[in-house]
Amino acid sequence: MLGAPDDNFEEFVSNWDLFKDRIVVFLGAGASVGAKNSSGEWLPNAYELRNRLWEHFKHDKSKPFDPAELKLMSLEHAASIIEAKIGRDELAKYLSSAFKCEKPLWSHIALPHLSPRSVFTTNYDELVELGYKQHDALYDVICDDRMPTSGRVPLYKPHGSLSHSNQLVGHGGLVITQFDYFDMISKYRNMLKKTITGFGQTCVVVIGYSFGDMDIGSELYELRRQNAGTPWYTIFPRADPLVRRMYTNRLKIEQINRTFEDFLADLDDRVNFLPAHAKYLMKDQLQREGRIQ
Repeated sequence: MLGAPDDNFEEFVSNWDLFKDRIVVFLGAGASVGAKNSSGEWLPNAYELRNRLWEHFKHDKSKPFDPAELKLMSLEHAASIIEAKIGRDELAKYLSSAFKCEKPLWSHIALPHLSPRSVFTTNYDELVELGYKQHDALYDVICDDRMPTSGRVPLYKPHGSLSHSNQLVGHGGLVITQFDYFDMISKYRNMLKKTITGFGQTCVVVIGYSFGDMDIGSELYELRRQNAGTPWYTIFPRADPLVRRMYTNRLKIEQINRTFEDFLADLDDRVNFLPAHAKYLMKDQLQREGRIQ
Protein backbone atom coordinates (compact mmCIF):
# COMPACT_ATOMS: atom_id res chain seq x y z
CA MET A 1 0.00 0.00 0.00
CA LEU A 2 1.40 3.39 -1.05
CA GLY A 3 -0.89 5.55 1.09
CA ALA A 4 -1.42 5.46 4.84
CA PRO A 5 -4.23 3.30 6.29
CA ASP A 6 -7.57 5.03 5.72
CA ASP A 7 -11.02 3.90 6.85
CA ASN A 8 -12.76 5.63 3.96
CA PHE A 9 -10.48 3.90 1.46
CA GLU A 10 -11.38 0.57 3.07
CA GLU A 11 -15.06 1.47 2.75
CA PHE A 12 -14.61 2.28 -0.96
CA VAL A 13 -12.88 -1.07 -1.51
CA SER A 14 -15.66 -2.92 0.30
CA ASN A 15 -18.23 -1.14 -1.90
CA TRP A 16 -16.33 -1.81 -5.13
CA ASP A 17 -18.55 -4.62 -6.40
CA LEU A 18 -21.63 -2.46 -5.78
CA PHE A 19 -20.39 0.74 -7.44
CA LYS A 20 -17.77 -0.28 -10.02
CA ASP A 21 -20.22 -0.10 -12.93
CA ARG A 22 -21.63 3.32 -12.07
CA ILE A 23 -18.63 5.47 -11.20
CA VAL A 24 -18.38 9.08 -12.36
CA VAL A 25 -14.96 10.73 -12.02
CA PHE A 26 -14.60 14.45 -11.33
CA LEU A 27 -11.05 15.79 -11.77
CA GLY A 28 -9.67 19.07 -10.47
CA ALA A 29 -6.25 20.67 -10.75
CA GLY A 30 -4.79 18.22 -8.23
CA ALA A 31 -5.24 15.42 -10.78
CA SER A 32 -2.59 17.05 -13.00
CA VAL A 33 0.01 17.64 -10.27
CA GLY A 34 3.38 16.24 -11.32
CA ALA A 35 2.86 16.75 -15.05
CA LYS A 36 5.18 18.84 -17.20
CA ASN A 37 4.29 20.71 -20.37
CA SER A 38 6.04 20.41 -23.73
CA SER A 39 8.68 22.92 -22.57
CA GLY A 40 9.53 20.87 -19.51
CA GLU A 41 7.80 23.24 -17.07
CA TRP A 42 5.46 22.03 -14.32
CA LEU A 43 1.81 22.69 -15.04
CA PRO A 44 0.88 25.71 -12.91
CA ASN A 45 -1.79 25.84 -10.24
CA ALA A 46 -4.10 28.86 -10.08
CA TYR A 47 -1.77 30.91 -7.88
CA GLU A 48 1.27 30.16 -10.04
CA LEU A 49 -0.66 30.86 -13.24
CA ARG A 50 -1.81 34.24 -11.93
CA ASN A 51 1.79 35.16 -11.12
CA ARG A 52 3.18 33.92 -14.44
CA LEU A 53 0.56 35.79 -16.45
CA TRP A 54 1.07 39.03 -14.53
CA GLU A 55 4.85 38.88 -14.70
CA HIS A 56 4.82 38.07 -18.41
CA PHE A 57 2.21 40.54 -19.63
CA LYS A 58 1.65 43.25 -17.03
CA HIS A 59 4.68 43.69 -14.79
CA ASP A 60 7.28 46.40 -15.46
CA LYS A 61 10.27 44.34 -16.64
CA SER A 62 12.75 46.93 -15.35
CA LYS A 63 11.84 45.94 -11.77
CA PRO A 64 11.98 42.59 -9.96
CA PHE A 65 8.59 40.90 -9.70
CA ASP A 66 7.14 40.25 -6.26
CA PRO A 67 3.85 38.27 -6.23
CA ALA A 68 2.96 40.06 -2.98
CA GLU A 69 2.19 43.18 -5.00
CA LEU A 70 -0.92 41.43 -6.32
CA LYS A 71 -2.14 40.91 -2.74
CA LEU A 72 -5.42 38.95 -2.83
CA MET A 73 -6.16 39.51 -6.52
CA SER A 74 -7.72 36.37 -7.98
CA LEU A 75 -6.55 34.64 -11.13
CA GLU A 76 -9.86 35.52 -12.81
CA HIS A 77 -9.51 39.23 -12.01
CA ALA A 78 -5.86 39.34 -13.06
CA ALA A 79 -6.72 37.57 -16.34
CA SER A 80 -9.51 40.08 -17.03
CA ILE A 81 -7.05 42.97 -16.71
CA ILE A 82 -4.49 41.22 -18.88
CA GLU A 83 -7.09 40.41 -21.53
CA ALA A 84 -8.01 44.11 -21.67
CA LYS A 85 -4.32 44.90 -22.26
CA ILE A 86 -3.25 42.27 -24.79
CA GLY A 87 -6.48 40.83 -26.23
CA ARG A 88 -7.96 37.36 -26.16
CA ASP A 89 -5.76 35.71 -28.80
CA GLU A 90 -2.48 36.34 -26.98
CA LEU A 91 -3.94 35.20 -23.68
CA ALA A 92 -5.23 31.96 -25.22
CA LYS A 93 -1.88 31.37 -26.93
CA TYR A 94 -0.03 31.69 -23.63
CA LEU A 95 -2.41 29.30 -21.86
CA SER A 96 -2.15 26.75 -24.66
CA SER A 97 1.64 26.78 -24.34
CA ALA A 98 1.56 26.55 -20.54
CA PHE A 99 -0.74 23.48 -20.50
CA LYS A 100 0.30 21.59 -23.63
CA CYS A 101 1.59 18.11 -22.72
CA GLU A 102 3.05 15.43 -24.97
CA LYS A 103 2.51 12.44 -22.66
CA PRO A 104 0.14 11.53 -19.82
CA LEU A 105 1.06 10.58 -16.28
CA TRP A 106 0.67 6.97 -15.16
CA SER A 107 -2.60 7.91 -13.43
CA HIS A 108 -4.12 8.98 -16.74
CA ILE A 109 -3.42 5.69 -18.50
CA ALA A 110 -4.79 3.83 -15.47
CA LEU A 111 -7.98 5.93 -15.30
CA PRO A 112 -9.76 4.43 -18.37
CA HIS A 113 -9.45 0.96 -16.82
CA LEU A 114 -11.60 2.23 -13.96
CA SER A 115 -14.36 2.26 -16.64
CA PRO A 116 -16.00 5.51 -15.49
CA ARG A 117 -19.44 6.16 -16.96
CA SER A 118 -18.29 9.74 -17.54
CA VAL A 119 -15.43 12.07 -16.64
CA PHE A 120 -15.78 15.74 -15.70
CA THR A 121 -12.68 17.91 -15.45
CA THR A 122 -12.05 21.59 -14.84
CA ASN A 123 -8.56 21.28 -16.37
CA TYR A 124 -7.55 22.69 -19.76
CA ASP A 125 -4.84 20.08 -20.33
CA GLU A 126 -5.32 16.95 -22.41
CA LEU A 127 -3.79 14.46 -20.00
CA VAL A 128 -7.06 12.48 -19.79
CA GLU A 129 -7.31 12.36 -23.58
CA LEU A 130 -3.69 11.21 -23.86
CA GLY A 131 -4.46 8.44 -21.39
CA TYR A 132 -7.54 7.30 -23.32
CA LYS A 133 -5.53 7.19 -26.56
CA GLN A 134 -3.63 4.25 -25.03
CA HIS A 135 -6.91 2.42 -24.32
CA ASP A 136 -9.62 0.78 -26.42
CA ALA A 137 -12.44 2.95 -25.05
CA LEU A 138 -13.49 5.91 -27.20
CA TYR A 139 -14.13 9.29 -25.59
CA ASP A 140 -16.15 12.36 -26.52
CA VAL A 141 -14.83 15.79 -25.46
CA ILE A 142 -17.83 17.97 -24.51
CA CYS A 143 -17.29 21.66 -23.78
CA ASP A 144 -20.92 22.80 -23.99
CA ASP A 145 -24.22 21.33 -22.78
CA ARG A 146 -24.89 19.05 -25.77
CA MET A 147 -25.71 15.37 -25.39
CA PRO A 148 -22.76 12.93 -25.59
CA THR A 149 -22.11 10.75 -28.60
CA SER A 150 -23.47 7.23 -28.16
CA GLY A 151 -20.84 4.57 -27.53
CA ARG A 152 -18.20 7.01 -26.26
CA VAL A 153 -17.19 7.96 -22.72
CA PRO A 154 -18.33 11.58 -22.16
CA LEU A 155 -15.41 13.81 -21.14
CA TYR A 156 -16.96 17.06 -19.95
CA LYS A 157 -14.59 20.06 -19.97
CA PRO A 158 -16.63 23.15 -18.98
CA HIS A 159 -13.53 25.34 -18.59
CA GLY A 160 -12.53 24.53 -22.15
CA SER A 161 -9.86 22.34 -23.70
CA LEU A 162 -6.65 22.94 -25.60
CA SER A 163 -8.17 21.02 -28.51
CA HIS A 164 -10.98 23.61 -28.67
CA SER A 165 -9.09 26.72 -27.56
CA ASN A 166 -9.79 28.59 -30.81
CA GLN A 167 -13.52 28.37 -30.11
CA LEU A 168 -15.70 30.79 -28.16
CA VAL A 169 -16.10 30.40 -24.40
CA GLY A 170 -18.93 27.94 -23.88
CA HIS A 171 -17.86 25.95 -26.93
CA GLY A 172 -14.38 24.95 -25.81
CA GLY A 173 -12.63 28.31 -25.47
CA LEU A 174 -10.59 28.52 -22.27
CA VAL A 175 -12.48 29.95 -19.29
CA ILE A 176 -10.01 32.24 -17.52
CA THR A 177 -11.47 35.71 -16.85
CA GLN A 178 -14.21 36.57 -14.38
CA PHE A 179 -16.46 37.43 -17.32
CA ASP A 180 -15.89 33.98 -18.82
CA TYR A 181 -17.15 32.49 -15.57
CA PHE A 182 -20.26 34.69 -15.71
CA ASP A 183 -20.95 33.38 -19.23
CA MET A 184 -20.60 29.75 -18.16
CA ILE A 185 -22.65 29.54 -14.96
CA SER A 186 -25.86 28.29 -16.57
CA LYS A 187 -23.97 25.76 -18.72
CA TYR A 188 -22.25 24.24 -15.67
CA ARG A 189 -25.61 23.30 -14.24
CA ASN A 190 -26.68 21.40 -17.35
CA MET A 191 -23.33 19.64 -17.77
CA LEU A 192 -23.20 18.52 -14.17
CA LYS A 193 -26.76 17.21 -14.29
CA LYS A 194 -25.95 15.15 -17.38
CA THR A 195 -22.75 13.89 -15.74
CA ILE A 196 -24.09 12.97 -12.32
CA THR A 197 -27.81 12.31 -12.68
CA GLY A 198 -27.79 10.75 -16.13
CA PHE A 199 -26.81 7.28 -14.91
CA GLY A 200 -29.08 6.76 -11.93
CA GLN A 201 -27.48 6.29 -8.53
CA THR A 202 -23.91 7.17 -9.49
CA CYS A 203 -20.91 6.95 -7.19
CA VAL A 204 -19.01 10.18 -7.78
CA VAL A 205 -15.25 10.11 -7.14
CA VAL A 206 -13.85 13.63 -6.89
CA ILE A 207 -10.06 13.74 -7.39
CA GLY A 208 -7.86 16.75 -6.71
CA TYR A 209 -10.70 19.26 -6.57
CA SER A 210 -11.00 21.65 -3.62
CA PHE A 211 -14.52 23.07 -4.18
CA GLY A 212 -12.82 26.46 -4.10
CA ASP A 213 -14.57 27.94 -7.10
CA MET A 214 -18.05 29.11 -6.22
CA ASP A 215 -19.62 28.37 -9.62
CA ILE A 216 -19.05 24.65 -10.14
CA GLY A 217 -18.59 24.03 -6.42
CA SER A 218 -22.03 25.41 -5.59
CA GLU A 219 -23.69 23.40 -8.36
CA LEU A 220 -21.95 20.23 -7.21
CA TYR A 221 -23.03 20.95 -3.65
CA GLU A 222 -26.67 21.30 -4.72
CA LEU A 223 -26.57 18.11 -6.79
CA ARG A 224 -25.13 16.23 -3.84
CA ARG A 225 -28.02 17.40 -1.68
CA GLN A 226 -30.44 16.05 -4.29
CA ASN A 227 -28.59 12.74 -4.78
CA ALA A 228 -27.47 11.72 -1.30
CA GLY A 229 -28.38 8.03 -1.51
CA THR A 230 -25.10 6.62 -2.86
CA PRO A 231 -21.74 7.41 -1.18
CA TRP A 232 -19.43 9.93 -2.86
CA TYR A 233 -15.70 10.11 -2.22
CA THR A 234 -13.09 12.83 -2.59
CA ILE A 235 -9.41 12.00 -3.07
CA PHE A 236 -6.64 14.34 -1.95
CA PRO A 237 -3.55 13.96 0.27
CA ARG A 238 -4.40 15.52 3.60
CA ALA A 239 -4.70 13.87 7.00
CA ASP A 240 -6.71 16.46 8.91
CA PRO A 241 -9.69 15.18 10.94
CA LEU A 242 -11.41 18.58 10.85
CA VAL A 243 -11.18 18.73 7.06
CA ARG A 244 -12.57 15.21 6.86
CA ARG A 245 -15.40 16.12 9.24
CA MET A 246 -16.26 19.19 7.14
CA TYR A 247 -16.52 17.12 3.96
CA THR A 248 -18.64 14.50 5.70
CA ASN A 249 -20.99 16.86 7.53
CA ARG A 250 -21.36 19.69 5.03
CA LEU A 251 -20.88 18.01 1.64
CA LYS A 252 -21.83 14.42 2.51
CA ILE A 253 -18.62 13.30 0.79
CA GLU A 254 -16.07 10.97 2.37
CA GLN A 255 -12.43 12.04 2.03
CA ILE A 256 -9.69 9.52 1.20
CA ASN A 257 -6.17 10.62 2.11
CA ARG A 258 -4.41 9.72 -1.14
CA THR A 259 -2.87 11.30 -4.20
CA PHE A 260 -4.50 10.39 -7.53
CA GLU A 261 -1.65 7.98 -8.26
CA ASP A 262 -1.64 6.35 -4.83
CA PHE A 263 -5.41 5.89 -4.89
CA LEU A 264 -5.39 4.06 -8.23
CA ALA A 265 -2.33 1.97 -7.33
CA ASP A 266 -3.73 0.95 -3.94
CA LEU A 267 -7.17 0.26 -5.41
CA ASP A 268 -5.68 -2.02 -8.06
CA ASP A 269 -3.69 -3.80 -5.36
CA ARG A 270 -6.99 -4.63 -3.65
CA VAL A 271 -9.44 -5.24 -6.52
CA ASN A 272 -7.13 -5.93 -9.49
CA PHE A 273 -8.81 -3.70 -12.09
CA LEU A 274 -5.68 -2.93 -14.13
CA PRO A 275 -4.29 -5.23 -16.85
CA ALA A 276 -0.72 -6.42 -16.41
CA HIS A 277 0.81 -3.90 -18.84
CA ALA A 278 -0.72 -0.90 -17.01
CA LYS A 279 -0.02 -1.78 -13.40
CA TYR A 280 1.88 0.60 -11.13
CA LEU A 281 4.86 -1.78 -11.07
CA MET A 282 5.19 -1.12 -14.82
CA LYS A 283 5.52 2.66 -14.36
CA ASP A 284 9.30 2.80 -14.82
CA GLN A 285 9.11 0.64 -17.94
CA LEU A 286 6.27 2.77 -19.37
CA GLN A 287 8.47 5.83 -18.84
CA ARG A 288 11.41 4.17 -20.58
CA GLU A 289 9.15 3.28 -23.50
CA GLY A 290 8.11 6.93 -23.76
CA ARG A 291 4.43 6.22 -23.11
CA ILE A 292 4.12 8.34 -19.96
CA GLN A 293 5.97 11.21 -18.30
